[in-house]
Amino acid sequence: MDSLLMEEAVSEKLQVSLACLRRWRLQGEGPKYVKMGPMVRYRPQDIEDWLGALPTGGNGIRLTVRSVRRPKLAISA
Repeated sequence: MDSLLMEEAVSEKLQVSLACLRRWRLQGEGPKYVKMGPMVRYRPQDIEDWLGALPTGGNGIRLTVRSVRRPKLAISA
């Protein structure tokens, strides 16, 4: 049996506040959790699976200022 992590340990591991972790839970986001009466626990594998499923970025392409198109604003006097 895996050892279950308390929410304080998970928030520290993910480097997010306890409030953020709890908000994710209320919104149905974040890693899966186990509810044991009033206690909330997390399986280490569920945390790893959740992290692995998150989108990643950084394709190595840098945008220059000129490559970003911005609409021109009309100036009226």
